[in-house]
Amino acid sequence: MRTANLLIAFFGAGLLLSQLLVTPGPNFFQFILVSVCFLILIIAFVATIIIGLVLWRKSSSKWMFPSLLCILFILSFLFCAKIGIPSKIEIWKFQKHISNYEKIVNGIQNGEIQCGSTITGIDTTNLPPGISSITAAHCPDGSLIVQFLGKGSSFAGHVGYLFKNYTETNNCISENIKPDWRLKHLTGNWYKFFD
Repeated sequence: MRTANLLIAFFGAGLLLSQLLVTPGPNFFQFILVSVCFLILIIAFVATIIIGLVLWRKSSSKWMFPSLLCILFILSFLFCAKIGIPSKIEIWKFQKHISNYEKIVNGIQNGEIQCGSTITGIDTTNLPPGISSITAAHCPDGSLIVQFLGKGSSFAGHVGYLFKNYTETNNCISENIKPDWRLKHLTGNWYKFFD
């Protein structure tokens, strides 16, 4: 029973800690970690119920503890996701590196980094952490949109950060917006986008 408790604690901790692996793009490692830990906890729950009823019940009054530990870790994981812990971690990580993002945005606004009125790739060597490429459009009226594409964006769609500094009726920018973007506000003019 002690070995079962240790294994359940190990995979339960892995499941809870997987919520810390938030990145701007899809994270395959996080997906695998969550899937493996969750599946092992489900299997462990069923196995410890059966083994507990057959063997441990005869020798210990705490025979249900491993099964309850599985349930505790699974419910804790679901509760943390429900109250938005991964989202809060993601916003904290973004704000930690916001100066890297703002340096690029300021460079575009000041004309140090060249950008036209149609969305095109920006050539820069100082990409923020977790970002694979940057595209932007800067209109003559000062309107600006900058898209920071997260690494790993591909089959699962594109994910990253978006700087929006324009009015919704701006014709120059509205031609550059993808209609299937889903935006989640982070702070100020900053959004996380999904397509």
